[in-house]
Amino acid sequence: MCADLARPIDAVIFDLDGTLVDTFGLIVASWNAAVRGHVGRDHTPEEVIARFGVPCSAMLRRELPAHLVDDAIEAFHHHYRDAHAMAPAFDGIDDLIARLRARGVPMAVVTGKGRRTTDISLAACRWAGSFPVVITGEDVERQKPDPQGALRAARQLRIAPERCAFVGDSPADIGAGRAAGMVTIVAGWQTVYAEKVRAMQPDVWARMPADVLRAVEGHGVERS
Repeated sequence: MCADLARPIDAVIFDLDGTLVDTFGLIVASWNAAVRGHVGRDHTPEEVIARFGVPCSAMLRRELPAHLVDDAIEAFHHHYRDAHAMAPAFDGIDDLIARLRARGVPMAVVTGKGRRTTDISLAACRWAGSFPVVITGEDVERQKPDPQGALRAARQLRIAPERCAFVGDSPADIGAGRAAGMVTIVAGWQTVYAEKVRAMQPDVWARMPADVLRAVEGHGVERS
């Protein structure tokens, strides 16, 4: 159903993978490029996605013996950088970012991925100057759904958490936003977690990026 939000949104905090950029295929390909020679097979997308939640370097440390990790991390990042053309921004995201910037809405990124891959993606999408605050999985002690990253972003933006929206595609994103006291918005344009996040009853289900702008402007948007 459609309804107006009960409180204003003064800042927007975004997840990165699966929310702003369609990186899942790239991450899977980079993972397999890094571990294929060591494990003797490719992992399926489902197997790689199940390992999400920590920076890719930490994923690899969990997977491989210590003496193989450094080379695997380099292989992962080289493939991630060189093949990033296969990971475009979702349709409508560039327009959403431009419109929020034009309205003077502060924005941040809070992601579980590492600083190196985060910087690669932001540069490849030409967003390096769009987000004054970027919190990666290497900048926090506790990963989403813990609210540590979201709350740190709000502090750095100098916006009260309750006046921020957290936009993400996963249960961890919605859990982090809720635990931080923020308006929770599902990036529903291509979430692979649809049933799980709908069951969490987020504040807003954005079917397209333009719905995030409508939420910020206080217009009617689809509730979960």
